[in-house]
This record gives sequence, C-alpha cells and structure tokens, in this order.
Amino acid sequence: MLALSVSVIVRSYRRERTLIELLDRLAEQDYPNFEIIVVEQSESPALLARLEARRQPGLRVVATKPLGAPGARNEAVRHAANEILLMVDDDDLPVGSEWIKKHVANFADPLCLAVNGRLSSRPDGVQAPRFPRLVKALSFRYTFLKNPRTYAYGSLRKIDIAFLIGSNVSVRRALVERVGGWDEGVPMGEEQSFAFRYALQKRPDEYFVYDPLPTIWRRVDIDGGLDRRSRPDWYENELHGHVVYYHGVVGFYYPWRFRLLYPLVPLTCALQVLEWIWDPDNRARGVLERLRASFGVFVSLPKTIWRSGVRMPRRSIRRMFTVR
Repeated sequence: MLALSVSVIVRSYRRERTLIELLDRLAEQDYPNFEIIVVEQSESPALLARLEARRQPGLRVVATKPLGAPGARNEAVRHAANEILLMVDDDDLPVGSEWIKKHVANFADPLCLAVNGRLSSRPDGVQAPRFPRLVKALSFRYTFLKNPRTYAYGSLRKIDIAFLIGSNVSVRRALVERVGGWDEGVPMGEEQSFAFRYALQKRPDEYFVYDPLPTIWRRVDIDGGLDRRSRPDWYENELHGHVVYYHGVVGFYYPWRFRLLYPLVPLTCALQVLEWIWDPDNRARGVLERLRASFGVFVSLPKTIWRSGVRMPRRSIRRMFTVR
C-alpha cells in the first residue's frame, strides 16, 4: 500500500534562524512521500536567496507580504499538492525523525479527518502530566460559552476532540475543501471558527483525534513572528483578541447563546487574559510587570469591550470559506 502523500505547511515571518533549523529537522524525516510548503512573509530577498540555495528536495517557497496567521495558512493550502496537510510553525521543532509517520498512521482509518499532536516545552519531548487522566478529560473541549480548553501536553490519546490548534496539526485536504479555510478577519479564534463549521457539517462517526506520539518542541522565547508576547501592548492585544473572538466568532455561530450569556463575556475575557499573563510562558516578564498587566486588564476592559466588541462592525470580520 502506498504511503499517503503529505504537504508540510510552514508559516514563517521574521524568523530566519529557526526556520532554517526547522527545515533541517524536516530533512531528517523518515517518510517517503512529502513536500514542504513555506509561506515566507518576511519580504527579505536575502532570506529567499538562502532558501533557494538550499536545493532541499520537495521544498517550495511562497513569498508574500504579511498575511497573518490564518491568511498564511490559506495561502499554503492553495499551493499544496497532497492529500494530508501537516502544519507546523517556524518557532517549533518536530521531535524525532518519525514525526510525519506518526501523524499519518492515524489516517489509516478513513473516518479520522484530523490529528492534533503533542506540544512539549522540552527539546526531547519527554514530558508527562502528573494527572494524565484528568488532563485527558479536560483537554480539547469547550465551556458552555465556547471558551476552548486545550491542554495539548497530555500523554493519553483522545478521540473525537472538539477542535484543533495552529501547529503540530494534520488534516485531510478533503475536509478543508469541504468546510473551507480559516477566517482571515479575526485576530484570534480562527481555529475555533474552523471547528464550528466542521461541527455543523460533521458526518456520522467522523472524528478529530489528539495523539501524543507526534510531538513538537514548542519554543515561546523566539524573536520575530507576530511578537505576541514581546510587543509593547502585549496584554491589551491579547484582551482585544478575546473580545473580538466572542463577538465575531461565537456571536456569529451561536448567536442566542452569546446574547443570553453576554453578561459573562467581559468576565470571561478578563479571566482568560489573566490566565495567559500568569502562564509560565510569560515568566520572563517578571512578577511586578505581570501584576501591573493584571491590573491593566480591568482598567482596559470597558474600553476594549466597547470599541472591539459592541461597536465592532460585523462586516469587519472578513470570512474566508474557500481555499480552492
């Protein structure tokens, strides 16, 4: 039986060093049939020349202006030729030479439409939660207000997860074409928008799966990219993203739930940002800075809810439902 063909999709923006590291790691993959599509948005002729000089088999570089996370993913899918689309970001590194093979093994079942792999904060990927069954039960599910709870570090496989995240994810091309691409008009939540459309069209016995075997080393201290953690308005930008998500995504797919529970939306946004501020990934900020940011969330909340939520023109959420 022939191995399924795979297109590895890399969204890259202002991260030359780690992009080269990722390409080197992909060159070591023990899989017979895959291509690499790099959507390079840095607008750097020197980097493009360096990539061309690599002459890496199967590597194709799509040079473009900055498109944002969902726009770059949509653009990559348009250029991809294969039936399995495997996505990884330019600041992540696959662990081991069988990363592609471990993703593809799940697609032996035709009812498996997508796979979310494991994220590790260690380069060797050896990391296990203290309470693995609890992490499994809580992971990849929504609260009633459609707040996604991910916990993509579990050690146990979980079938029929509710959504996918942005990196270390593989999906059948046929599904992307069926439900469309990723929303390009939202700063946060395009993965959930994709999942909501899938849920509306889901056929009997189809499923997404979380598989802990294909693991990536997730690095959060890499310069470049969208500077989500290092930009001057770091916590206000995060708050803005959550507010737009609830108003532009949850409010679009679940309008009555959104309206009936609207008094909870501001509190939910604030709590999610506080959780992110105090996440270990932001420990470089220091305690005092994170305390100031926590206070700033509540100071900024009314203005952000009004400007980015209540007064946000619905036409500003530019939806992209085709990648053909």
